[in-house]
Amino acid sequence: MKNTNNIDWLIIDWGSTNFRAFAMDNSGKLIDKIDRKLGLLQITDNKFSESLKDVLDDWLGDFKSFPIVMAGMVGSDQGWVSVPYIIAPVNVGNLAEHVSSFILPWGAKATIVPGVSYTNTLGSKDVMRGEEVQLFGLAKIINQTNAMALFPGTHSKHIKFSNNQLIQFSTYMTGELFSILSTQSILGRDIPKQSQSESAFYRGVAESQTNNLTHQLFMARTHRLFGEIEESEIIDYLSGLLIGYEIRAIQTKHVYLVGDKKLCVRYQRACHALSIQTTFINGDDAFLAGMLEINKVINHEK
Repeated sequence: MKNTNNIDWLIIDWGSTNFRAFAMDNSGKLIDKIDRKLGLLQITDNKFSESLKDVLDDWLGDFKSFPIVMAGMVGSDQGWVSVPYIIAPVNVGNLAEHVSSFILPWGAKATIVPGVSYTNTLGSKDVMRGEEVQLFGLAKIINQTNAMALFPGTHSKHIKFSNNQLIQFSTYMTGELFSILSTQSILGRDIPKQSQSESAFYRGVAESQTNNLTHQLFMARTHRLFGEIEESEIIDYLSGLLIGYEIRAIQTKHVYLVGDKKLCVRYQRACHALSIQTTFINGDDAFLAGMLEINKVINHEK
């Protein structure tokens, strides 16, 4: 069990597939962290408190006095407590003002940060949970009031930050589409073990500059049939094609990439191939910085 003498509160990032918890002291210093494949999809019969207790029992032992601040899909309709979205534009104060708090079965206070919704020019609504925290953390880390940020993932987010506000954003199902096409479609059927191929990836990026993605996707099949791409390189080609098609939407010369290093490197290569400059920020660092800023406002700290 972890020595809890220096721990004052906990931060939790609880998504659809992953669970990450961070033990903090009152100065904002990270004491310890834990990562589990315990997303919402793994929770049955709404047993969120029981699942959380099991993790904290194994990790910390003496945790029952620590307040907990959470963000992510844990606040969705499929989560622990449904916390309504707040409408963009949004600042840190807006997030703090609309948190939902309740008392855990063991007596500690739990707080869930809301997600954000945005209505685009066509009148369609988009939503996010978790990335809004990372965005404000990014702003704190880079000490900027204006930025364009891209958050690669299953559902990538492109977010515009202006005058210390989350102004607008859009969601791209790039990661989920890649998973489906590479495992459940004819494009990924009966392919051999894949080897990393930068040339196939960059070819995919180059060929993404078309107005017909569904047609171009079939080239992952024909390139293979006619030996233009090795069978062991098809997945890298498909990755480059999908990522390249996504980042066509970026209208700025520079973008911050926030998230997992391995995935961000792929986006970084695609951006550079398309003459977009990038800066990488670790997703955990951005999440913690954002939660610290939100918690300060909640507690009326300067």
